[in-house]
Amino acid sequence: MNNLRHMLSPLPRANLQRGFTLIELIVVIVILGILGGYVFSYVGFGAQIYVDTTAREQLMSQSRFAVERLTREIRNAVPRSVRVAADNSCIEFMPILASSQYLQVPRQGPSASDPLLVIEPRADQGVNLIGQYLLIYASTPNFIYNPTQTERRKIIDAIVSTGDDHVVEIAYTDSISYFTGNSPAQRYFIAGQPISWCYQQATGQLWRYTGYGLNANAATLAQLQLALTTSAEVMAENLTNDLTLTTPERPFVVDDATLVRNSLVHLDLRFARAADTERLQLLQEVHVPNVP
Repeated sequence: MNNLRHMLSPLPRANLQRGFTLIELIVVIVILGILGGYVFSYVGFGAQIYVDTTAREQLMSQSRFAVERLTREIRNAVPRSVRVAADNSCIEFMPILASSQYLQVPRQGPSASDPLLVIEPRADQGVNLIGQYLLIYASTPNFIYNPTQTERRKIIDAIVSTGDDHVVEIAYTDSISYFTGNSPAQRYFIAGQPISWCYQQATGQLWRYTGYGLNANAATLAQLQLALTTSAEVMAENLTNDLTLTTPERPFVVDDATLVRNSLVHLDLRFARAADTERLQLLQEVHVPNVP
């Protein structure tokens, strides 16, 4: 009887427990793998969004900097000095360092040897006006840039006080001592060395060149790269304008001044990140407010 009671007693709890079967273990691993894949995919997608956003902001930042800098410089250009090179790759202009009005100007004839008396020019602190260009009614690019045309462009040798308040004499050395032009507003400009902004399609870069001197025609990118005295710096990268198309994507277009408006400059700069089809196009119309 005791033996029968012992045989009918419940089995120990430990004997009732059992582990996962192989199928259950495989199912769990597969489910965890699927969930892990979704999690990593979600995290990777979020990281890619962050990378794309950062790269896009960087592209927009550098493109805005270049356009704003170029816009400011063009607005401060000598009137009628903005021009585009024949290959459409470069825009050139001459920056204004100072300007004011003249009181007496030597003209062809009996007054050819008279001194040039002007209201004292005001320039930014630290700007040396000696050796810079003096322009009076330089109404065409030929008067401004042509090295052999000096009737309306001189190089300043000295600025001498006359004893009168704010009236000075500007001295210059030139084979032609007089000016052939006469500004309706008696305005003169003191200008610095020409500046060129050039688009290099092969590298997608926007360059700024200075220190290359005067040329009768606007210098092309190839000519500026060969000039020994040229100072160059990269202003922007990742440009994609195509100048080889039947209708070139010209980055610079100049509308010359007319009787009813001043000069207008149209900027069309197209950017894209490397290995990305997304393009950023910046269109800007720049009004040149200065007149001869």
